[in-house]
Amino acid sequence: MSDVIVIGSGVIGTSIAYHLARDGANVTLLDQAFDAATKPAATWASAGGLRSQGRHAEDQPITKLAAARWKTLSEELDADLEVSFGGHLHIAETESEVPVIEQRFASDTAAGLPIERVEGNRLRTIAPALTENAIVGAYTAGDGQAHPGRTARAFARAAARRGTKTIFGQAATVKMDGGKASGVVLADGTILSSGQLILATGAWSIDLLSKLGIALPLRWRGLQMLLSDMAEKMLAPTVTAVGRNLSLKQTPSGEFMIGGRWIAAPAPTGVGSNCVDAHVARQWSGAAAILPALRSRKLAQAWSGVEAQSIDSLPFIGRTRIGGLYLAAGFSNHGFQISPQIGACVASDILTGQEPLLAPFAPHRHDGIDPAKVSAFIAEPIAC
Repeated sequence: MSDVIVIGSGVIGTSIAYHLARDGANVTLLDQAFDAATKPAATWASAGGLRSQGRHAEDQPITKLAAARWKTLSEELDADLEVSFGGHLHIAETESEVPVIEQRFASDTAAGLPIERVEGNRLRTIAPALTENAIVGAYTAGDGQAHPGRTARAFARAAARRGTKTIFGQAATVKMDGGKASGVVLADGTILSSGQLILATGAWSIDLLSKLGIALPLRWRGLQMLLSDMAEKMLAPTVTAVGRNLSLKQTPSGEFMIGGRWIAAPAPTGVGSNCVDAHVARQWSGAAAILPALRSRKLAQAWSGVEAQSIDSLPFIGRTRIGGLYLAAGFSNHGFQISPQIGACVASDILTGQEPLLAPFAPHRHDGIDPAKVSAFIAEPIAC
């Protein structure tokens, strides 16, 4: 019997498993995939940004702690996570967009974040290859990027070194006894018992919870990512833009990675997604408008993954109404940066019963919400 079973081997699930094992728990980590962070999970579709600016007030305390963790996480996990700190630059291209930058600068400054308002020569020094249309930006020099897949696999390996049992390639259903979650039943019929079961299953949480009679304002969306061929280094910060669906960065090996909440089409069956050609074209052209050098580059790869989005864009983390069942899902496109500290916080909550930083994310915080509002959120048309 395990103290804790964690279902889900994305960066959230593996971080939770690692921190629990580090803190002395007997842990089993399992996933229906054959490795951590595989297609089509959210970690697979993550742009890998380590962004502290522009966060919700509720997750800023965790964001600050996570930012400190990233500085030494490669050493802690004994793995190359491709961490780099080139900063994050959020730009405006028109005068009408400038107030958005001003608001972000004001709110993040008030929250104690070291953020800089940049324009003119200072903006060009930070990102000289950007379009001349960029007129002002909000810049956080301490932000950066890392490799999501490498990070999830490093957490999983580090958890295994601390005694975590890993089971990949088997789907699982929740085993109930006396109205409580007592473990899982694997696809081959094997029963695994646990004192606590954690669902870190992203978009798949919706179906798993539904089978247990739990309905949360949570939906899944496919997101697509693009990668260029390699180029000479010219872009240090991750760049986002007020008026565009854009997340643009240059990887340590020289490729340009382009994200930004471009929606993929639902797969014909199950929870999955496929890239949309028209969206790929617009996603690429939008990035090239910001970084003109992209016009001479080639598209090397396009892929998509599935993300769970909550109605308030905040994750659901904590104990559910079912005894023994804990949830960590719905990170709504911004879970990667905070993943190290989420693992630490969940481990603290599981092992001590107290973690005040997780209070804003309680799974049942929306009890009593208008069902029509939830239905409208879930049925909202998929469009870019």
